[in-house]
Amino acid sequence: MITRFLLYIIANAVAILTAEWLIPGVVYSYNFVSLMKIALFLAVANAFIKPLVKLLAGPLILLTLGLFTLIINIFLIWLVVRFAPELSMDGLNAYFWTMLVVSAFNFVVSMATHKNE
Repeated sequence: MITRFLLYIIANAVAILTAEWLIPGVVYSYNFVSLMKIALFLAVANAFIKPLVKLLAGPLILLTLGLFTLIINIFLIWLVVRFAPELSMDGLNAYFWTMLVVSAFNFVVSMATHKNE
């Protein structure tokens, strides 16, 4: 359980670096401690806040056939950006593509750890 959470933190850190490298509008000040703080915020948001928001937004998720989860993921990244001044994003386009990069990295970790269980 703890190993899996640590893998998510590492994946989030690599995803933030990848998003900063690939996506225009994503600016990150290079500092290892701040990168780990951002990755930890993302992991905690995905582990604790996301299930609660998905539970509350269940009817909207059903009504939009799951597309509202994209909005929830963008909201979580926006929340992390608000708590981490080292990371900034310009515009919805940057949030959307960053959400896709972070989701892809988390999906890979999820598939790798699920196979081992």
